[in-house]
Amino acid sequence: MQFDSALFGLFVLAVLALDAALRRPGARKALLLLASYLFYANWDWRYLGLLLLSTAVDFRAGAAMHRSDDPRTRRAWLLVSLVTNLGLLATFKYGNLVLASLEPLFAAGGVALPRLPTEIPVGISFYTFQTLSYTIDIYRRNSEPTERLLDFAVFVAFFPQLVAGPIVRSREFLPQLRRLPSPSLERAADGAQRFLLGLFKKVVIADNVGVFVDGVFAAPGDHGAAVLWCGAWGFALQIYCDFSAYTDMAIGTARAFGFRLPENFDLPYLSRSMTEFWRRWHLSLSTWLRDYLYIPLGGSRRGPGRTYVNLAVTMLLGGLWHGASWTFLVWGGLHGLFLALERLRGVQAEPDPCARWTPAAVLRGFLTFQLVTLTWVVFRAADFPSMGLYLERMLTAWGGPDDGLRAGLGWAGVLALLTMGQFLSRASRWREELWERLPPAVQGLALALLLLTVSAFQTEGATFLYFQF
Repeated sequence: MQFDSALFGLFVLAVLALDAALRRPGARKALLLLASYLFYANWDWRYLGLLLLSTAVDFRAGAAMHRSDDPRTRRAWLLVSLVTNLGLLATFKYGNLVLASLEPLFAAGGVALPRLPTEIPVGISFYTFQTLSYTIDIYRRNSEPTERLLDFAVFVAFFPQLVAGPIVRSREFLPQLRRLPSPSLERAADGAQRFLLGLFKKVVIADNVGVFVDGVFAAPGDHGAAVLWCGAWGFALQIYCDFSAYTDMAIGTARAFGFRLPENFDLPYLSRSMTEFWRRWHLSLSTWLRDYLYIPLGGSRRGPGRTYVNLAVTMLLGGLWHGASWTFLVWGGLHGLFLALERLRGVQAEPDPCARWTPAAVLRGFLTFQLVTLTWVVFRAADFPSMGLYLERMLTAWGGPDDGLRAGLGWAGVLALLTMGQFLSRASRWREELWERLPPAVQGLALALLLLTVSAFQTEGATFLYFQF
């Protein structure tokens, strides 16, 4: 059930109508849980069992750790949570990569290794990290467990952000579930406005740019450097507008039900360093990696050498989180290297991406964006040979005839669209305040124009890029 489909719109409207008709908080929570399970089962009902297993194990582990003061008992229950969740994630996401890597060793003996289903359970990377944050926080005594299995199950399976985030912490979501605000037209309208902005970015920008990007990456040997750079910029635009569009639509849908989800992006392509980029891109993942991996490894507390190792390990695993491909591992390793080099040079992130744009800051921002773009080529490439060919021609194939040059240069406008996409996505005080000042008639006209534009640019429904992770 794609977020940009009519079926999803009808589904949300039906659940909202039922939610408004119910009065008892328990019944409303049960409705949200049932709707979430139906939503997930619509993808593949067979994997619903994995979601139920994670929910049951982590609810039990959290309660047991909270009741016990014995360190060994608490560690044992944390281990149960870690082994269950990471075991499921590793099996379904990385099992075939491991089997393929081991196959040459067994082939000499005539042993054929089996293969797991190639389809990864949708959303498993996101809800695994979400439930792990719950048990780890309870183990650290940073939060207390909920006593209601229904509340915990809704937290794990809440359908607006179940498939691709943002990754929500229990201390952010469970208090809202306890208060459970009543639905209202004002909240529904607020959520619809945010949802439509995301729908615009997905359908009008990401999907249409993706057609051009797919063509360039499919045959890098057929293009010169100008087109290849435009293809790389186009992918930077596509992945940002696609993923941030999902976030906008998730936040908007949750807001219609009265819930506030965390923001996931903050103008990442205006960053002036890679350090700053990771404080603005995929915030729920980067903060999760910081709090549950980088800091437990020692963070920056054990000297410069250990700090650089911790950064490298964190980013390598962050790259591997995206999928069972060595290109993702290299992508994460490159970002880890850049972060370590910037830490060595004492680079600091700018708190406000819109502040102090001196000529030197503009140059740093430009170079950072090009560096991010080069790493996106590694991320997007299907394998090492195609990655190597793309990067080689991107950096060397200048000056020759190229039939696609004019088409490629036409897409250089993606940089302007990129800026627009970022500012559309940022749920900042200026956009919200501006919207609130508009008369209702103007708001309605703007939303109608957005819908008309989306309808005009609608292509064959392209799956959100982060659904594969």
